[in-house]
Amino acid sequence: MLSSEELDDIVRSAVALALAVELDDVTPDKLLIPELGAESIDFLDITFRLEQFLPISVPRDDLNEQAEDVFGAGAAVDTLRRLTPLGAYLVRERLLGVDLSKVEPGMRVEDVAALWTVHTWGGLCQRLLDTIPERCQACGGSRTFLRNEDGEFHAECDGCGTELTAIPGDELNQNWFEEIRELDEVALLVRQSRVQAAEAEAATGPASAPAPADAVAE
Repeated sequence: MLSSEELDDIVRSAVALALAVELDDVTPDKLLIPELGAESIDFLDITFRLEQFLPISVPRDDLNEQAEDVFGAGAAVDTLRRLTPLGAYLVRERLLGVDLSKVEPGMRVEDVAALWTVHTWGGLCQRLLDTIPERCQACGGSRTFLRNEDGEFHAECDGCGTELTAIPGDELNQNWFEEIRELDEVALLVRQSRVQAAEAEAATGPASAPAPADAVAE
């Protein structure tokens, strides 16, 4: 079985190796960018390391940009690259361990990454691991996690040995968007977000076109 302590060790080790910092400095509440010195490219390195040791596929697409495939362009991020009311809601609901008091509509998308903590990565990994079936569809056996000599975990049926897999992260997000799109709260946020998106579009639209040359008085 993959215990919470083992998962915590894997996440902390992945972060420490990717950022070249001491393992003791990597605690759950540490902010990756401002406190551990991470850069955006390091998030990709952490992803690869986590996928090496855990039977998961971390989302590749940005949460808010992926949401627009379901809710429409500008629903989560406006043309000024700011979170809309819906975008802020998605961040609060999906990113564990972030300072929720700093997540508000109008926040720059680039600033969201600065809120990620070590716990945010752990919560993401746990959410993905929880999608691995507890029972084997082939024989009804139970899920078990095994670790090889390199420290890499995989999940399989304890009866027939069939490999059990997690739902890919991007697909899991897509499924969640579909689940929440009919909620009254989310429908209201979408309407509010369209208003913000329209205002941003107006603010960034092309300036009035210059008068044609032949219309200029000589």
